[in-house]
Amino acid sequence: MDNKGFTLIEMVMVITLLGIIGGIIALPLYQGATGWFEATTREGITESGRIAIERMMREIRNTARKADNTPCISTATPTTFSFSDASGNLTTCNSITFSRAGAVAPYTVQRNGVDLANDVNSLAFTYYDNANVPTALAANVRRVGIEIVSTSGVETLRKYSEVYLSNMKGY
Repeated sequence: MDNKGFTLIEMVMVITLLGIIGGIIALPLYQGATGWFEATTREGITESGRIAIERMMREIRNTARKADNTPCISTATPTTFSFSDASGNLTTCNSITFSRAGAVAPYTVQRNGVDLANDVNSLAFTYYDNANVPTALAANVRRVGIEIVSTSGVETLRKYSEVYLSNMKGY
């Protein structure tokens, strides 16, 4: 009698070989997928913070000056910056406000109450006078440092930039 089927030992060997081959193929596929997800997460938090800083820099650069040549700034705290550009309210100097919103991290960065960036651990403004010394007086501000630290999952990224107020380098 001719047996055309596989023996139990042959089936076990085939299953074992397929398992080994599957394990060899699965590891690089898993590592590739994990790397792709990490890169996508990093890209998302990088873009969010970068766009927010670029927008803040562009608008802060256009800060208006009052008649006494001081910048039109109403609030200059570590987490809030309110000022007016030439088209804004030069009396109250608070046409544009960048701030951190939320009671606990992750926060959002907002412009006049509208979100610019999400998943923010910290937003910090540092103000410098004409001698490049940190200052707390809004009338003395000539340069602003902006730092945003963003987190998503296990990824944490720091973005930092500085901007001179319009026509204020020599004052």
